[in-house]
Amino acid sequence: MFERETIEFVLRAIDFYVSLLGDESRELAEDPDLASLITDDTRRELGLGRDKERANRLRQWIKSKSEESGDSYHVDISMSHGTVRFIKAVSLLYLAKLKTKRNRLASRPNVTTSTLSALDREISRKEELFSSSGVFKNASPVQLLAEYGEAPGAEEAVTPPQPNEEIALLTASRPRPVLVGSIEILDHELRRRCLDLFNQFQEAGQSERNDTVVSEASRILESRLRAVTGCTDGSTGKQLVTLAFNAQKAKLRVSSVPSEQEAAQLLFMGTFGFIRNQVQHKLLGSLPAERTLQILGWIDYLLAVIEQAERVADSP
Repeated sequence: MFERETIEFVLRAIDFYVSLLGDESRELAEDPDLASLITDDTRRELGLGRDKERANRLRQWIKSKSEESGDSYHVDISMSHGTVRFIKAVSLLYLAKLKTKRNRLASRPNVTTSTLSALDREISRKEELFSSSGVFKNASPVQLLAEYGEAPGAEEAVTPPQPNEEIALLTASRPRPVLVGSIEILDHELRRRCLDLFNQFQEAGQSERNDTVVSEASRILESRLRAVTGCTDGSTGKQLVTLAFNAQKAKLRVSSVPSEQEAAQLLFMGTFGFIRNQVQHKLLGSLPAERTLQILGWIDYLLAVIEQAERVADSP
């Protein structure tokens, strides 16, 4: 079951891929010297026509399924794993093209920050969807026949490519996202130790290192818990959370309502068990900048919960 917005994006991605295949066939046909090098056997080996037909057939099938759903918000489609892999590949290719368009727009002197921020947000949403969500999460994209080149309409770009300049779409990247000002990190230590690190990775185009920022933030949270509980026995993560918020003998009381005190403990447990453990034990790859900042904001909130909690003295 897919959102209709996702289906419409997939249809545009397939159209883009078909256009790339069509451009290559046309350019070969228009150049007699190059065309003379391509024999009928070579054409069959390349499979341009076959891949184009497959893409068009898939597009028509998805469109018909979408129309059968009427105006429903969701479209129910059962797909084979091979189809999912193909859709993932063409969608990521199309996203790469959108990044190049975004970058050209960003080069204009009169483009607004709000526009770039909105584009970055939507690009990240789509990247996250096709890279690590639902049926796409464990699907590896198929090898496409067309993986680089300029799409039709490139002549409309603000800064046209120079002669012989080739843009690798699958490696296209965005400049530093316009989003640092969109969230306030109030904790001084978190700002000092994490935002500078985050900004450094964005400037260098190293989004694959954003998990380092999350790891650093989780260490700050753990260190703060250790400090306020006075724990010196080497306890970490969940042990510190239990020591701090256990309703039976809490060192930090956030509420006099037992269920709320327990809920606070679960919030911290989930943060260490899900967010912190992932970045501590494995490399996450490309973590979107927007998600990284959201996690920093969440940890900032948890640090505030600690600071605002009532310290409970040990019984004599």
